[in-house]
Amino acid sequence: MNTSANNEFLQLVSSLHKEGYNMDQITLQLKEKGAPENFFQEAISHLKQLRLNRKRSTGFACCGIGIALLVVGCMLTVLLYNSGGDIKLAMYGLTTLGVIFAMKGLVDILGW
Repeated sequence: MNTSANNEFLQLVSSLHKEGYNMDQITLQLKEKGAPENFFQEAISHLKQLRLNRKRSTGFACCGIGIALLVVGCMLTVLLYNSGGDIKLAMYGLTTLGVIFAMKGLVDILGW
């Protein structure tokens, strides 16, 4: 099988997956288009790679949000402490949210 037909089938798999087709429906579509039997494993790995890339990009965004919340919480805690204000919300609330976002982002980046 040549690479142009292979790329054509991979694009078909990607477009069907974006439209919401499940793996059985995608397999049937590929069989109708004349894809060889050994191509299905490659299509599955391609779909897994697409999903992993999407999760990684959201993971980096969540890590960024978490780190920003941690930094803001730290700065607010220092400012409130020096001015004699109540530091409970800044110290515990923002730190907890920052850690949750950072951990969720790390889980997505690692692909668990």
